[in-house]
Amino acid sequence: MKKADFIRVVAEKTSMSKKDTEMVLNTALKTVQDILVDGDSITFMGFGTFDVIARSERETTLPGSTKKVLVRARTIVKFKVGKNLKEAVLDVVPKITKKTRVKAKAKKIVKKEKEPVVEIPSKIKKSSIKAKKQ
Repeated sequence: MKKADFIRVVAEKTSMSKKDTEMVLNTALKTVQDILVDGDSITFMGFGTFDVIARSERETTLPGSTKKVLVRARTIVKFKVGKNLKEAVLDVVPKITKKTRVKAKAKKIVKKEKEPVVEIPSKIKKSSIKAKKQ
């Protein structure tokens, strides 16, 4: 769902105009951003908590190689899901619209299953090999 779709749904549920709904949403998002920029956290009971976390500098290995790289220290936003939201989506089956790693991995598994299986005998009689050479 995109922002415009979200605004439309909220406008329908609140019987507000789309313009007013967009203004309220933009103001709310800007307020959340301002609170996080100040270094504070914000909690919506039952929904979740947005928190600012400082990550220290660290060394990591690049995937697929043994090369080590230094990741600089940075500040990130962390979201912890609240109990009500977690329970609400517990049994939801996600609509996969984009190619995801899970989908790509599933395709690889399917391809492996479709490959023909060639059985190689574990023991070959030496006499048959000698007979073919002569």
